[in-house]
Amino acid sequence: MNNNNSKIIRGALFLFVLLLSACGDSNSNLGIAGKAWRTAVLIETSNGDAYAPQIAFYPNGNALAVWEQSDGTTQRIYANRYTASSGVWGTAAPIENDTGEAKRPQIAIDASGNALAVWYQFNGTYRTIRSNRYTSLGWGTAAPIETGNVGDALDPQIAIDINGNALAVWNQDGDATASTRYDIWANRYTPAGWGTPVLIETNDPGTAFGQQVAIDPSGNALVVWEQYGGSVNDVWANRYTAGTDTWDTASLIETDNLGSADAPQIAIDANGNGLAVWQQYDGMRYNITANRYTAGSAWGSAWWAAAAIESDNTSNAIQPQIAFDTSGNALAIWQQNTVSGVNIWANRYAAGSGTWGTAALVENNSVGTSSYPQIAFDTSGNALAVWYQNDGLRTNILANRYAAGTGTWGTATLIETDNAGSADSPQIAIDANGNALAVWEQTDGTRYNIWANRYQ
Repeated sequence: MNNNNSKIIRGALFLFVLLLSACGDSNSNLGIAGKAWRTAVLIETSNGDAYAPQIAFYPNGNALAVWEQSDGTTQRIYANRYTASSGVWGTAAPIENDTGEAKRPQIAIDASGNALAVWYQFNGTYRTIRSNRYTSLGWGTAAPIETGNVGDALDPQIAIDINGNALAVWNQDGDATASTRYDIWANRYTPAGWGTPVLIETNDPGTAFGQQVAIDPSGNALVVWEQYGGSVNDVWANRYTAGTDTWDTASLIETDNLGSADAPQIAIDANGNGLAVWQQYDGMRYNITANRYTAGSAWGSAWWAAAAIESDNTSNAIQPQIAFDTSGNALAIWQQNTVSGVNIWANRYAAGSGTWGTAALVENNSVGTSSYPQIAFDTSGNALAVWYQNDGLRTNILANRYAAGTGTWGTATLIETDNAGSADSPQIAIDANGNALAVWEQTDGTRYNIWANRYQ
Protein backbone atom coordinates (compact mmCIF):
# COMPACT_ATOMS: atom_id res chain seq x y z
CA MET A 1 0.00 0.00 0.00
CA ASN A 2 1.99 0.62 -0.83
CA ASN A 3 1.56 3.52 1.37
CA ASN A 4 -0.27 2.31 -0.66
CA ASN A 5 -1.93 4.41 0.28
CA SER A 6 -4.24 3.24 -0.09
CA LYS A 7 -5.50 4.35 0.54
CA ILE A 8 -7.50 6.14 2.55
CA ILE A 9 -9.97 7.54 2.10
CA ARG A 10 -9.92 5.55 -1.05
CA GLY A 11 -11.73 7.06 -4.04
CA ALA A 12 -14.43 4.42 -4.32
CA LEU A 13 -15.22 4.37 -0.61
CA PHE A 14 -15.55 8.15 -0.54
CA LEU A 15 -17.90 8.09 -3.49
CA PHE A 16 -20.40 5.55 -2.26
CA VAL A 17 -20.30 6.91 1.29
CA LEU A 18 -21.19 10.26 -0.25
CA LEU A 19 -23.96 8.64 -2.26
CA LEU A 20 -25.46 6.83 0.71
CA SER A 21 -25.33 9.83 3.00
CA ALA A 22 -27.48 11.67 0.47
CA CYS A 23 -30.04 8.86 0.64
CA GLY A 24 -30.99 9.79 4.19
CA ASP A 25 -30.10 6.62 6.10
CA SER A 26 -31.55 7.16 9.57
CA ASN A 27 -28.33 6.06 11.23
CA SER A 28 -25.88 7.90 9.01
CA ASN A 29 -25.85 11.10 11.04
CA LEU A 30 -24.60 9.18 14.05
CA GLY A 31 -21.25 8.99 12.29
CA ILE A 32 -18.47 7.48 14.34
CA ALA A 33 -19.46 9.31 17.52
CA GLY A 34 -20.52 7.12 20.44
CA LYS A 35 -18.90 4.03 18.98
CA ALA A 36 -15.96 1.99 20.22
CA TRP A 37 -13.40 -0.52 19.04
CA ARG A 38 -14.32 -4.17 19.64
CA THR A 39 -12.05 -7.22 19.89
CA ALA A 40 -9.50 -7.97 17.18
CA VAL A 41 -10.16 -11.19 15.23
CA LEU A 42 -8.08 -13.37 12.96
CA ILE A 43 -9.61 -13.36 9.45
CA GLU A 44 -7.51 -16.12 7.83
CA THR A 45 -6.27 -19.48 9.11
CA SER A 46 -3.87 -20.68 6.43
CA ASN A 47 -0.36 -21.73 7.39
CA GLY A 48 1.55 -19.34 5.13
CA ASP A 49 2.74 -15.83 5.91
CA ALA A 50 0.15 -13.19 5.01
CA TYR A 51 0.99 -9.57 4.21
CA ALA A 52 -0.24 -6.24 2.80
CA PRO A 53 -3.98 -6.28 3.63
CA GLN A 54 -6.44 -3.85 2.04
CA ILE A 55 -10.07 -3.18 3.02
CA ALA A 56 -13.13 -1.62 1.34
CA PHE A 57 -16.84 -1.35 2.27
CA TYR A 58 -20.00 -2.23 0.39
CA PRO A 59 -22.80 0.37 0.51
CA ASN A 60 -24.74 -1.89 2.92
CA GLY A 61 -21.93 -2.13 5.47
CA ASN A 62 -20.46 -5.43 4.34
CA ALA A 63 -16.78 -5.35 3.49
CA LEU A 64 -14.07 -7.14 1.53
CA ALA A 65 -10.46 -7.55 2.55
CA VAL A 66 -7.66 -8.74 0.25
CA TRP A 67 -4.02 -9.59 0.95
CA GLU A 68 -1.09 -11.65 -0.31
CA GLN A 69 -0.30 -14.98 1.33
CA SER A 70 2.01 -17.92 0.80
CA ASP A 71 0.38 -21.26 0.00
CA GLY A 72 3.62 -23.05 0.83
CA THR A 73 4.96 -22.71 -2.71
CA THR A 74 4.32 -19.15 -3.84
CA GLN A 75 2.49 -15.95 -2.91
CA ARG A 76 -1.23 -15.95 -3.75
CA ILE A 77 -3.95 -13.28 -3.51
CA TYR A 78 -6.59 -14.09 -0.88
CA ALA A 79 -9.85 -12.43 0.08
CA ASN A 80 -12.42 -12.58 2.86
CA ARG A 81 -15.85 -10.99 3.26
CA TYR A 82 -17.29 -9.31 6.33
CA THR A 83 -21.08 -9.48 6.82
CA ALA A 84 -22.46 -6.52 8.74
CA SER A 85 -25.74 -8.18 9.81
CA SER A 86 -23.95 -10.98 11.64
CA GLY A 87 -20.78 -9.11 12.47
CA VAL A 88 -18.59 -12.01 11.36
CA TRP A 89 -16.02 -12.76 8.69
CA GLY A 90 -16.37 -15.61 6.21
CA THR A 91 -13.69 -18.06 5.13
CA ALA A 92 -10.60 -16.71 3.40
CA ALA A 93 -9.95 -18.11 -0.08
CA PRO A 94 -7.61 -17.38 -3.02
CA ILE A 95 -9.07 -15.26 -5.85
CA GLU A 96 -6.52 -16.35 -8.47
CA ASN A 97 -5.13 -19.77 -9.32
CA ASP A 98 -2.04 -18.98 -11.38
CA THR A 99 1.34 -20.49 -10.60
CA GLY A 100 3.35 -17.27 -10.51
CA GLU A 101 4.04 -15.18 -7.44
CA ALA A 102 1.24 -12.61 -6.84
CA LYS A 103 1.75 -9.52 -4.68
CA ARG A 104 0.46 -6.15 -3.50
CA PRO A 105 -3.30 -6.36 -4.04
CA GLN A 106 -5.59 -3.33 -4.01
CA ILE A 107 -9.41 -3.27 -3.92
CA ALA A 108 -12.23 -0.82 -4.69
CA ILE A 109 -16.04 -1.23 -4.46
CA ASP A 110 -18.71 0.69 -6.38
CA ALA A 111 -22.13 1.97 -5.24
CA SER A 112 -23.82 -1.28 -6.33
CA GLY A 113 -21.50 -3.45 -4.26
CA ASN A 114 -19.37 -4.78 -7.09
CA ALA A 115 -15.64 -4.91 -6.38
CA LEU A 116 -12.46 -4.93 -8.41
CA ALA A 117 -9.15 -6.21 -7.11
CA VAL A 118 -5.82 -5.65 -8.87
CA TRP A 119 -2.29 -6.95 -8.16
CA TYR A 120 0.93 -7.81 -9.94
CA GLN A 121 1.87 -11.40 -10.76
CA PHE A 122 4.79 -13.20 -12.36
CA ASN A 123 3.79 -14.99 -15.59
CA GLY A 124 7.06 -16.88 -16.09
CA THR A 125 8.70 -14.05 -18.04
CA TYR A 126 7.47 -10.73 -16.65
CA ARG A 127 5.43 -9.41 -13.75
CA THR A 128 2.04 -8.42 -15.14
CA ILE A 129 -1.01 -6.57 -13.77
CA ARG A 130 -4.00 -8.81 -13.16
CA SER A 131 -7.54 -8.21 -11.93
CA ASN A 132 -10.59 -10.05 -10.65
CA ARG A 133 -14.16 -8.81 -10.15
CA TYR A 134 -16.52 -9.59 -7.28
CA THR A 135 -20.31 -9.47 -7.75
CA SER A 136 -23.29 -10.93 -5.89
CA LEU A 137 -22.32 -14.25 -7.48
CA GLY A 138 -18.85 -14.16 -5.94
CA TRP A 139 -15.41 -13.73 -7.49
CA GLY A 140 -14.92 -14.22 -11.21
CA THR A 141 -11.79 -15.41 -13.02
CA ALA A 142 -8.56 -13.46 -12.70
CA ALA A 143 -7.19 -12.08 -15.97
CA PRO A 144 -4.38 -9.76 -17.13
CA ILE A 145 -5.27 -6.13 -17.81
CA GLU A 146 -2.00 -5.32 -19.60
CA THR A 147 -0.05 -7.31 -22.14
CA GLY A 148 3.13 -7.75 -20.10
CA ASN A 149 5.26 -7.93 -23.25
CA VAL A 150 7.26 -4.76 -22.55
CA GLY A 151 8.69 -5.35 -19.11
CA ASP A 152 7.82 -5.86 -15.46
CA ALA A 153 4.64 -4.08 -14.32
CA LEU A 154 4.41 -3.30 -10.60
CA ASP A 155 2.38 -1.80 -7.75
CA PRO A 156 -1.08 -1.25 -9.25
CA GLN A 157 -3.55 1.17 -7.65
CA ILE A 158 -7.28 1.34 -8.37
CA ALA A 159 -10.20 3.74 -7.87
CA ILE A 160 -13.85 3.32 -8.87
CA ASP A 161 -16.74 5.73 -9.44
CA ILE A 162 -20.37 5.38 -8.37
CA ASN A 163 -21.34 3.85 -11.73
CA GLY A 164 -18.79 1.07 -11.52
CA ASN A 165 -16.24 2.54 -13.92
CA ALA A 166 -12.70 2.19 -12.62
CA LEU A 167 -9.14 3.24 -13.35
CA ALA A 168 -6.07 1.18 -12.55
CA VAL A 169 -2.59 2.69 -12.71
CA TRP A 170 0.84 1.06 -12.37
CA ASN A 171 4.49 1.57 -13.23
CA GLN A 172 6.08 -0.58 -15.93
CA ASP A 173 9.55 -1.12 -17.28
CA GLY A 174 9.59 0.75 -20.57
CA ASP A 175 12.44 -1.24 -22.06
CA ALA A 176 12.50 -4.96 -21.33
CA THR A 177 15.99 -5.31 -22.82
CA ALA A 178 17.85 -2.40 -21.24
CA SER A 179 15.62 -1.85 -18.18
CA THR A 180 16.35 1.85 -18.48
CA ARG A 181 13.28 3.31 -16.78
CA TYR A 182 9.76 2.71 -15.48
CA ASP A 183 6.76 4.56 -16.94
CA ILE A 184 3.25 5.19 -15.59
CA TRP A 185 0.46 3.31 -17.36
CA ALA A 186 -3.32 3.20 -16.91
CA ASN A 187 -6.28 1.12 -17.97
CA ARG A 188 -10.00 1.85 -17.61
CA TYR A 189 -12.72 -0.60 -16.61
CA THR A 190 -16.33 -0.13 -17.73
CA PRO A 191 -19.26 -2.57 -17.52
CA ALA A 192 -18.05 -3.83 -20.91
CA GLY A 193 -14.71 -4.86 -19.37
CA TRP A 194 -11.16 -3.56 -19.29
CA GLY A 195 -9.90 -1.37 -22.12
CA THR A 196 -6.43 -0.95 -23.61
CA PRO A 197 -3.50 0.22 -21.44
CA VAL A 198 -2.23 3.73 -22.19
CA LEU A 199 0.99 5.49 -21.27
CA ILE A 200 0.08 8.58 -19.24
CA GLU A 201 3.54 10.18 -18.91
CA THR A 202 6.25 10.71 -21.50
CA ASN A 203 9.17 12.06 -19.49
CA ASP A 204 11.53 9.41 -20.79
CA PRO A 205 14.81 10.44 -19.10
CA GLY A 206 13.57 9.59 -15.60
CA THR A 207 12.03 6.51 -14.04
CA ALA A 208 8.52 6.99 -12.58
CA PHE A 209 6.99 5.18 -9.60
CA GLY A 210 4.88 5.66 -6.44
CA GLN A 211 1.68 6.16 -8.45
CA GLN A 212 -1.65 6.93 -6.74
CA VAL A 213 -5.13 7.49 -8.20
CA ALA A 214 -8.38 9.11 -7.06
CA ILE A 215 -11.70 9.43 -8.89
CA ASP A 216 -14.66 11.82 -8.55
CA PRO A 217 -18.40 10.98 -8.80
CA SER A 218 -18.42 11.82 -12.51
CA GLY A 219 -15.59 9.43 -13.27
CA ASN A 220 -12.88 12.04 -13.75
CA ALA A 221 -9.60 11.06 -12.12
CA LEU A 222 -6.31 12.45 -10.88
CA VAL A 223 -3.09 10.45 -10.83
CA VAL A 224 0.12 11.49 -9.06
CA TRP A 225 3.56 9.89 -8.98
CA GLU A 226 7.20 10.65 -8.30
CA GLN A 227 9.71 10.76 -11.13
CA TYR A 228 13.44 11.20 -11.38
CA GLY A 229 14.26 14.50 -13.07
CA GLY A 230 18.00 14.15 -13.55
CA SER A 231 19.14 15.25 -10.08
CA VAL A 232 16.19 14.79 -7.71
CA ASN A 233 12.75 13.16 -7.72
CA ASP A 234 9.80 15.41 -8.59
CA VAL A 235 6.03 15.02 -8.20
CA TRP A 236 3.99 14.82 -11.38
CA ALA A 237 0.27 14.52 -12.09
CA ASN A 238 -2.14 13.78 -14.91
CA ARG A 239 -5.92 14.08 -15.21
CA TYR A 240 -8.42 11.76 -16.89
CA THR A 241 -11.62 13.33 -18.27
CA ALA A 242 -14.49 10.87 -18.34
CA GLY A 243 -16.67 12.76 -20.82
CA THR A 244 -14.07 12.63 -23.58
CA ASP A 245 -12.26 9.50 -22.38
CA THR A 246 -8.93 11.32 -22.64
CA TRP A 247 -5.85 12.03 -20.58
CA ASP A 248 -4.25 15.45 -20.30
CA THR A 249 -0.51 15.96 -20.64
CA ALA A 250 1.43 15.08 -17.50
CA SER A 251 2.52 18.15 -15.55
CA LEU A 252 5.02 18.92 -12.82
CA ILE A 253 3.14 20.03 -9.69
CA GLU A 254 6.10 21.03 -7.51
CA THR A 255 9.05 23.22 -8.39
CA ASP A 256 11.38 22.99 -5.40
CA ASN A 257 14.74 21.79 -6.73
CA LEU A 258 16.56 21.79 -3.39
CA GLY A 259 15.75 18.14 -2.74
CA SER A 260 13.74 15.12 -3.71
CA ALA A 261 9.95 14.99 -3.51
CA ASP A 262 8.69 11.52 -2.56
CA ALA A 263 5.68 9.43 -1.51
CA PRO A 264 2.86 11.46 -3.12
CA GLN A 265 -0.76 10.83 -2.18
CA ILE A 266 -3.93 12.15 -3.83
CA ALA A 267 -7.55 12.69 -2.79
CA ILE A 268 -10.48 14.17 -4.70
CA ASP A 269 -13.71 15.75 -3.44
CA ALA A 270 -17.27 15.45 -4.72
CA ASN A 271 -16.80 18.45 -7.03
CA GLY A 272 -13.64 17.12 -8.64
CA ASN A 273 -11.18 19.30 -6.74
CA GLY A 274 -8.03 17.50 -5.67
CA LEU A 275 -5.36 17.73 -3.00
CA ALA A 276 -1.95 16.13 -3.36
CA VAL A 277 0.50 15.79 -0.47
CA TRP A 278 4.06 14.47 -0.39
CA GLN A 279 7.30 14.61 1.57
CA GLN A 280 9.94 16.97 0.21
CA TYR A 281 13.55 17.48 1.19
CA ASP A 282 14.69 21.11 1.57
CA GLY A 283 18.39 20.38 2.00
CA MET A 284 18.10 19.86 5.75
CA ARG A 285 14.98 17.82 6.41
CA TYR A 286 11.78 16.45 4.88
CA ASN A 287 8.68 18.69 4.96
CA ILE A 288 5.06 17.88 4.20
CA THR A 289 4.13 19.63 0.96
CA ALA A 290 0.73 20.13 -0.65
CA ASN A 291 -0.81 21.36 -3.88
CA ARG A 292 -4.45 21.81 -4.89
CA TYR A 293 -6.15 21.01 -8.17
CA THR A 294 -9.21 23.14 -8.93
CA ALA A 295 -11.80 21.34 -11.03
CA GLY A 296 -12.02 22.73 -14.52
CA SER A 297 -8.88 24.75 -14.00
CA ALA A 298 -5.39 23.60 -13.06
CA TRP A 299 -2.95 22.86 -10.28
CA GLY A 300 -1.92 25.79 -8.11
CA SER A 301 1.56 26.78 -7.08
CA ALA A 302 3.09 24.07 -4.91
CA TRP A 303 4.03 25.17 -1.44
CA TRP A 304 6.16 23.49 1.16
CA ALA A 305 6.57 26.25 3.75
CA ALA A 306 6.48 24.49 7.10
CA ALA A 307 3.77 26.75 8.52
CA ALA A 308 1.35 25.73 5.78
CA ILE A 309 1.13 22.03 6.65
CA GLU A 310 3.41 21.30 9.62
CA SER A 311 5.25 23.69 11.89
CA ASP A 312 8.29 21.80 13.17
CA ASN A 313 11.31 23.11 11.28
CA THR A 314 13.84 20.92 13.06
CA SER A 315 12.87 17.35 12.16
CA ASN A 316 11.79 15.10 9.31
CA ALA A 317 8.12 14.76 8.39
CA ILE A 318 7.34 11.78 6.14
CA GLN A 319 4.70 9.25 5.02
CA PRO A 320 1.79 11.65 4.40
CA GLN A 321 -1.78 10.53 3.70
CA ILE A 322 -4.76 12.68 2.64
CA ALA A 323 -8.56 12.29 2.69
CA PHE A 324 -11.60 14.49 1.96
CA ASP A 325 -14.87 14.62 3.86
CA THR A 326 -18.18 15.03 2.02
CA SER A 327 -18.05 18.83 2.39
CA GLY A 328 -14.68 19.25 0.70
CA ASN A 329 -12.64 19.66 3.87
CA ALA A 330 -9.56 17.46 4.14
CA LEU A 331 -7.19 16.00 6.69
CA ALA A 332 -3.54 15.31 6.01
CA ILE A 333 -1.72 12.98 8.40
CA TRP A 334 1.95 12.05 8.63
CA GLN A 335 4.81 10.73 10.74
CA GLN A 336 7.24 13.26 12.25
CA ASN A 337 10.38 13.23 14.37
CA THR A 338 10.09 15.60 17.33
CA VAL A 339 11.94 16.14 20.59
CA SER A 340 9.52 13.72 22.27
CA GLY A 341 9.96 10.96 19.70
CA VAL A 342 8.51 9.94 16.36
CA ASN A 343 4.82 10.85 16.47
CA ILE A 344 1.74 11.07 14.25
CA TRP A 345 0.59 14.57 13.31
CA ALA A 346 -2.30 15.93 11.26
CA ASN A 347 -3.54 19.18 9.74
CA ARG A 348 -6.93 20.18 8.35
CA TYR A 349 -7.71 21.89 5.06
CA ALA A 350 -10.86 24.03 5.23
CA ALA A 351 -12.85 24.14 2.01
CA GLY A 352 -14.46 27.51 2.77
CA SER A 353 -11.22 29.41 3.26
CA GLY A 354 -8.97 27.24 1.10
CA THR A 355 -6.36 27.27 3.84
CA TRP A 356 -4.64 24.83 6.17
CA GLY A 357 -4.94 25.09 9.93
CA THR A 358 -2.35 24.37 12.60
CA ALA A 359 -0.74 20.95 12.78
CA ALA A 360 -1.94 18.88 15.76
CA LEU A 361 -0.48 15.89 17.54
CA VAL A 362 -2.61 12.79 16.96
CA GLU A 363 -0.84 10.69 19.59
CA ASN A 364 1.43 11.71 22.47
CA ASN A 365 2.96 8.40 23.48
CA SER A 366 6.71 8.99 23.62
CA VAL A 367 7.54 5.33 24.35
CA GLY A 368 8.39 4.41 20.78
CA THR A 369 8.26 5.29 17.10
CA SER A 370 4.87 5.72 15.43
CA SER A 371 4.67 4.98 11.71
CA TYR A 372 2.48 4.32 8.66
CA PRO A 373 -0.59 6.45 9.45
CA GLN A 374 -3.81 5.92 7.51
CA ILE A 375 -7.03 7.96 7.68
CA ALA A 376 -10.70 7.81 6.62
CA PHE A 377 -13.79 10.02 7.11
CA ASP A 378 -17.40 9.29 8.00
CA THR A 379 -20.29 11.19 6.40
CA SER A 380 -20.43 13.76 9.22
CA GLY A 381 -16.82 14.91 8.84
CA ASN A 382 -15.41 12.90 11.73
CA ALA A 383 -12.34 10.81 10.97
CA LEU A 384 -10.45 7.79 12.24
CA ALA A 385 -6.70 7.35 11.98
CA VAL A 386 -4.71 4.15 12.50
CA TRP A 387 -0.96 3.51 12.67
CA TYR A 388 1.56 1.18 14.22
CA GLN A 389 3.68 2.10 17.23
CA ASN A 390 6.62 0.53 19.00
CA ASP A 391 6.17 0.00 22.74
CA GLY A 392 9.80 -0.93 23.35
CA LEU A 393 9.21 -4.63 22.72
CA ARG A 394 7.10 -4.81 19.59
CA THR A 395 4.87 -2.74 17.32
CA ASN A 396 1.14 -2.39 18.08
CA ILE A 397 -1.85 -1.03 16.14
CA LEU A 398 -3.35 2.16 17.55
CA ALA A 399 -6.23 4.41 16.52
CA ASN A 400 -7.57 7.87 17.27
CA ARG A 401 -10.71 9.80 16.37
CA TYR A 402 -11.04 13.32 14.99
CA ALA A 403 -14.30 15.03 16.06
CA ALA A 404 -15.65 17.45 13.47
CA GLY A 405 -17.74 19.32 16.04
CA THR A 406 -14.77 20.34 18.16
CA GLY A 407 -12.04 20.09 15.56
CA THR A 408 -9.91 18.07 17.96
CA TRP A 409 -8.36 14.63 18.24
CA GLY A 410 -9.20 12.29 21.10
CA THR A 411 -6.94 9.89 22.95
CA ALA A 412 -5.02 7.24 21.05
CA THR A 413 -6.30 3.71 21.70
CA LEU A 414 -4.70 0.30 21.34
CA ILE A 415 -6.96 -1.78 19.06
CA GLU A 416 -5.15 -5.11 19.31
CA THR A 417 -3.79 -6.92 22.37
CA ASP A 418 -1.89 -9.88 20.92
CA ASN A 419 1.52 -9.66 22.55
CA ALA A 420 2.97 -12.63 20.67
CA GLY A 421 4.49 -10.47 17.96
CA SER A 422 4.66 -7.18 16.11
CA ALA A 423 1.78 -5.74 14.07
CA ASP A 424 2.11 -3.38 11.12
CA SER A 425 0.71 -2.22 7.74
CA PRO A 426 -2.72 -1.13 9.06
CA GLN A 427 -5.51 0.00 6.75
CA ILE A 428 -8.89 1.53 7.61
CA ALA A 429 -12.26 2.06 5.91
CA ILE A 430 -15.54 3.60 7.16
CA ASP A 431 -19.06 2.80 5.96
CA ALA A 432 -22.00 5.18 5.51
CA ASN A 433 -23.16 4.69 9.11
CA GLY A 434 -19.80 5.53 10.62
CA ASN A 435 -18.81 1.95 11.39
CA ALA A 436 -15.18 1.22 10.59
CA LEU A 437 -12.95 -1.75 9.96
CA ALA A 438 -9.21 -1.80 10.43
CA VAL A 439 -7.03 -4.61 9.07
CA TRP A 440 -3.34 -5.30 9.57
CA GLU A 441 -0.64 -7.96 9.43
CA GLN A 442 0.75 -9.42 12.66
CA THR A 443 3.22 -12.12 13.55
CA ASP A 444 2.31 -14.77 16.13
CA GLY A 445 5.97 -15.67 16.61
CA THR A 446 5.85 -18.21 13.79
CA ARG A 447 4.17 -16.51 10.85
CA TYR A 448 2.32 -13.35 9.82
CA ASN A 449 -1.48 -13.41 9.97
CA ILE A 450 -4.19 -10.96 8.88
CA TRP A 451 -6.24 -9.45 11.70
CA ALA A 452 -9.20 -7.08 11.82
CA ASN A 453 -11.07 -5.00 14.35
CA ARG A 454 -14.47 -3.33 14.12
CA TYR A 455 -15.37 0.20 15.30
CA GLN A 456 -19.10 0.39 15.94
